[in-house]
Amino acid sequence: MANAAPGMLPAQQVTLDAIRTPGPERPTYAGDFAAELRNRAESALAELVDPAHDINSRGLWVRKRDLAGVFGCEARHLAEADAPFAWTVPIARGIVLHKAVELSTHRRFEPEDAVDAALERLVADNDNLGSFLADASDGELADLTANCVALLTRFSETFPPMQRAWRPTAEVSARARLCGGAFVLVGKYDLTLGSPAPLGGPDGRQRAGKVIIDLKTGSRSPTDPEDLRFYALVETLSIGVPPLGIGSFYVAEGRLEHETVTAGVLDSALRRTVDGIGRLIALRRGDHEPSRVPGPPCRWCPISAECRPGQEWLSDPDD
Repeated sequence: MANAAPGMLPAQQVTLDAIRTPGPERPTYAGDFAAELRNRAESALAELVDPAHDINSRGLWVRKRDLAGVFGCEARHLAEADAPFAWTVPIARGIVLHKAVELSTHRRFEPEDAVDAALERLVADNDNLGSFLADASDGELADLTANCVALLTRFSETFPPMQRAWRPTAEVSARARLCGGAFVLVGKYDLTLGSPAPLGGPDGRQRAGKVIIDLKTGSRSPTDPEDLRFYALVETLSIGVPPLGIGSFYVAEGRLEHETVTAGVLDSALRRTVDGIGRLIALRRGDHEPSRVPGPPCRWCPISAECRPGQEWLSDPDD
């Protein structure tokens, strides 16, 4: 690509080129592809099902952060699971930005107006976040608004303007129940573009067409690619067609890290998910001492003060 298309900034064009795949080049899958994937998943998980599980019970809900936790520092994962959740301005920032992007997918807003509308909608929801925002000080709200406006401005300068034909959707919840509800894989996509299309034929083929994007307002994490592959697995099991692609969009960098979804990607995600569920169950049963893996998350870990490996890492001037 030598130059951006008319009306599009260079960074926007780079992002568009990464996610756009002409129709004839998009992969197709047999109609029973997802059913076979589900059968493999349930066969692999069968030995982990609690014999006392009731099909009407909630089951074990598995999210991307659960898998990241058991493949990282297990002690931190348990501590965060037990700690009462409290909203903070940095945590709220991501939600407000996602809501502003969601509103912008259906109507043209200036960044300031989109953020104001997002805050208004979130406060009106009258849930825990709404209460936090309603009770925030003027200084906290000003800081939150300024950060979100800056991030949304950056997003609008580096992400291509979304067209209605792309079928953009934001904050999309998805679930896949396995083994009679003993396990529920849960995802919430920040942004999706496109949709699959049925092709028909004797094997009921489907053409992939959806791209799932995570919006990242902070720094990169080593688990980002695996998080998206987990989303690809959830999407395939829930609607029966794999997504076309997955990607993390790092707003401050204005850069998209994109991966095309293949059967191999889904196989890898399935193996990791099954392994992670086994680790989650063993950890909750207390089958072993939780691992302690020091690293950057030690800076905000709730048990860092009494964690020797964490304190040693934090005291290293070169960390």
